Amino acid sequence: MNVEFGVDVDAPAERLWDILADVKAWPEWEAASFVRPPTGAVETGTTFQAGLGGFAWAVSVTEADRPRKLAWVGRRTGLWGVHEWEFVEEAGRTRATTRETMHGWLLPFLYPMVKRALAHTDEKWLADLKARAESSAVPD
Repeated sequence: MNVEFGVDVDAPAERLWDILADVKAWPEWEAASFVRPPTGAVETGTTFQAGLGGFAWAVSVTEADRPRKLAWVGRRTGLWGVHEWEFVEEAGRTRATTRETMHGWLLPFLYPMVKRALAHTDEKWLADLKARAESSAVPD
């Protein structure tokens, strides 16, 4: 199962990437029910736990290429997903795209529920990231 959403943001790619990579600040601006953030900076190989879309996930960062891409694999019993964020800057704006692919033996049984939840969560997360990046509350 795949979902993909994109939005144009009036902010530089570095700002978007930095907001997303600041995992411990997620609950301030996005719908994560909880986060046990990493102890250091987010980089390839970093692990943490997050409650996203109503599920607890063990997350491993697979790519941390500031300011272009941040990707991770999230796992829980019976499900795992690859989540990628890409930021492409052009003419002072940034196209932010989020893609998520879900897998696992539980997926066929939960497909309609997971598809709806995933689409809702990712679309809201992207809108919240846009709002945060365009807000004057976030320092450059």
